[in-house]
Amino acid sequence: MVVLGMYGCKNSSVIQSNPFGVANLHQLNRRLLEIAMEDGYPPPIASRVYVYPHIAYFVTIQKFYPDNLPSIAGKLNGLTPLDSIKTDGAHAELTANLAFCKIAKKLIFSEHYMDEMIQHFLTVAKEGGLNVSVIGASEKCSDEIAHHLISWISKDKYVETRTMDRWTSTKKRGEWVETPPDYAAGLEPHWAELRPLLIDSASIFKSTPPPSYDPGKNSEFFKMVNAVYLQSKDLNDHKKEIAMFWDDNPNTSEYHGHLVAITHKIAPPGHWLNIINQISTKENSDLFKTTKSYTYSAIAMYDAIISCWYEKYKTNLVRPITYIQENIDINWKPLIQTPPFPEYTSGHSAISAAAATILTSIYGDNYAFTDSTEILFEQPVRSFPSFQEAAWEVSLSRFYAGIHYMNGVQEGNRQGIFIGQIILEKLR
Repeated sequence: MVVLGMYGCKNSSVIQSNPFGVANLHQLNRRLLEIAMEDGYPPPIASRVYVYPHIAYFVTIQKFYPDNLPSIAGKLNGLTPLDSIKTDGAHAELTANLAFCKIAKKLIFSEHYMDEMIQHFLTVAKEGGLNVSVIGASEKCSDEIAHHLISWISKDKYVETRTMDRWTSTKKRGEWVETPPDYAAGLEPHWAELRPLLIDSASIFKSTPPPSYDPGKNSEFFKMVNAVYLQSKDLNDHKKEIAMFWDDNPNTSEYHGHLVAITHKIAPPGHWLNIINQISTKENSDLFKTTKSYTYSAIAMYDAIISCWYEKYKTNLVRPITYIQENIDINWKPLIQTPPFPEYTSGHSAISAAAATILTSIYGDNYAFTDSTEILFEQPVRSFPSFQEAAWEVSLSRFYAGIHYMNGVQEGNRQGIFIGQIILEKLR
């Protein structure tokens, strides 16, 4: 077992000390979450912003310590191994920190924040006693790794989807239409066309179809929607707290006359990455276990969103607010703002169940934990007996909030578990 705190390159004699460690990975993750909130990325884009920098960190550390981490280059769709990249004279953690920053910089709007992080790590390296030649070799190695990954990332079809047609609702009964208060166009209707990281295709999950549209009060469709309406009339403080804790809407709008205020919050994938920060810090997990937790979870959430978005725009199911206002109660409003895309399946459910599946495999079936992520948004901490229990509470939160049917959250949860299991199988 290599002790990372002692040395980080093949020629360890040139390093006088090691000012870097697992705390820097937590620092990078947290900074990226903050940047994603400030830039206001919706969940699909946020998942992309999170996953590639974590992959960069993982493959860099694995390159230096192949006995401590399995190789994922060559397993991820389209990513070739980094065999030609040499690590001679470079420092493992410094190189990984720089690679993370350089990949993140390519994905965000606020690039200057990552420039600041790069300069910070270089300053820490100099002040921490690293040899000038080691710092230079680390910069060179991180450049080569970043170049290799950027070439791969550029082929994921994200750029192509930026120029594809916007989603226009059909206005047909039972199909999704723009919802208040923003009446925004459908978000990322072509996301399922992006290259997934490990699943074979966006259509790999076979969902159970929701009931066929029928406004009749004895129909299965009416019963499905009416359950949301009746639940909204029976919300106690406990259920409201659950709904608000897992809201995680990156861009919530509030209207005050002609003034519109936008509140930025953490996106669902970011919430789970912050959970990883908390539990790995609590467990004092080493760098290998920590980067595995972050990276595997980020991969699972990314692929879960691709799969989920395929279902959403294939099914194109109307949201509760539309049906309820048209057929049950014209003045009804959900507890939280309805996001601008079709209902089925639940993205929060798929993302959370995928992450929970990965974390269960790493930390155990009944790992109890406390989550303080939402303190930033004036929500109390919540405790859970396991990751899967937390993921199921996420699903219930969307039903309590009035933005999803029970069918949608159940299938989303099942979808996330399915995707998470595929990720584990392929990465083993």
